[in-house]
Amino acid sequence: MGTYEEQIVPIKIAGLAEYVSRRKKTSWYAALIYIYSNPMYEELYNEGAKWWYLSSEALYEEFEKRRREHSVQVSSEAFEFLTYTMESYAISKGISGMQALALFKDYAVDTFLLEHYDLLHTQGTRYVMDEVQRIIDRRKKR
Repeated sequence: MGTYEEQIVPIKIAGLAEYVSRRKKTSWYAALIYIYSNPMYEELYNEGAKWWYLSSEALYEEFEKRRREHSVQVSSEAFEFLTYTMESYAISKGISGMQALALFKDYAVDTFLLEHYDLLHTQGTRYVMDEVQRIIDRRKKR
């Protein structure tokens, strides 16, 4: 059946998702995206940290703290470039924007694009799409 943490964390996530949904006045789906995309999420399964002991309110505060610590300030131009690239990739692969976002997050393509924005935004769309695919292919092999 798994460890105690593996049994209790899903219950804690459910409570946290409900709390986030109410607190942020958003849908349950948006609440789950908030949780799963937060750096704090994976720490919930860290046996030594015992984060699952905290209430939903206390967990939310930790999630907010981690979100603030890991937030990156991005110019509107760089954000537009990232969004354009993600949408172009989704169209070229016949996938949804959400699927492209997941791929960009999983393979840190978003970070690459933002870190190299100054150079990449001067290149053509085809070049950038080729770079994105190379990054994903290379990182899939790891």
